[in-house]
Formats: sequence, structure tokens, C-alpha cells
Amino acid sequence: MNKTLFMTALLATILFAAGSVQAATIMSVSYGTITGVNQQARDTSGGASGGAILGGIAGLASGRGQSRSNRALRSLGGAAIGSAAGRTMAQGTEMVYTVDLLNAGTVRVVMDSGSFHRGDCVAVEQGGPSANLRRVSSEFCSNSAAIPQQYRAEHQREAGQCAQAKQRLLDAQTEAEINSAAMVMNILCQD
Repeated sequence: MNKTLFMTALLATILFAAGSVQAATIMSVSYGTITGVNQQARDTSGGASGGAILGGIAGLASGRGQSRSNRALRSLGGAAIGSAAGRTMAQGTEMVYTVDLLNAGTVRVVMDSGSFHRGDCVAVEQGGPSANLRRVSSEFCSNSAAIPQQYRAEHQREAGQCAQAKQRLLDAQTEAEINSAAMVMNILCQD
């Protein structure tokens, strides 16, 4: 019995460690200097159509038990309201940061906001569908070879935590879950 319990605990530990290693290998952290800061209009191509679909479904659902024409009118009204809401939510601007990486290359990172400036030394966290910037000491850009590995490992851990927080926000379903996940993401991902 104790042997079974021990083996179960050992397997759980191995699976947990494998999951942690997998998250760490998915995220890559590179260092570089910001050479460009621009603002652009947010891509709104999907906002109106997504809102229209959701609004139409909500309108249709609110017409349950009503006549066919009433349900159709509610669907159209919901689609119009949803489309307008989607357009409004998608409007705005986003920041585009150009980073010259130390390992020879350039990357552009698009973010909702940020307080980065030209000349800042940053860690560029990339993996999956997202990227993040984190301001770091200028030593990472000017004296990179001398930086102890433990500090690079810490940045890797922070990048993994940020990616997990972003996924938690994407998986959230209730308003309370969304608010909680957004707060955690802001804490773990912001500079």
C-alpha cells in the first residue's frame, strides 16, 4: 500500500515537473534595445462581425416562446446592437515597439499599452500567440555575456508565469473569473 502511494506521488511529481518544463521551453526570452516606438490603430476587422453574431444569438434566445416574426426581429436587433458594441470595443490604438535583439535580429511587439521608451533594455518574452516586453537592467544589453545564468532563469520563470496568466484570462468564463484573471495578468505581465 505504501509503495502504491509512493509511486502515485512520484508520478504526480514527474508530471508536474514535466508540465513546468514544457511551459518553460515554450516561452523564449531574448534581450535587446528598443529602437522604435509607434502607435497604430487597433485592428478592428473581427470586432463588428463577432459582436453581430453574439448579439443575434442573444436576440434569438430572448425571443423564446414568441412568434417566428418576433424572434426574427429580436435576432436582427441583437445583431445590430452586437455589431455596434463590437466595433466600439475594438476601437482604439495600440503600441508597436521595435526591438533590436542582441542575438542579431529585430522583432516588433504589439501591445495594448506600455511605458517603454527608445533606448530601454528589455526582455522580449515570446511563445504561442503572444509576446510581452519587460524592462530589465541595461547590463543585459551592454554586458550580456557576464550576466549569471540564475538571472536569465528568473526571467524565463517570469515569462512562463505571464503566459499562464494570459491563458487563464482566455479560459475565464464568468465576470468574476475574468476580473480576477485580468488582475493576476496585470501583476505578472506588466513592467
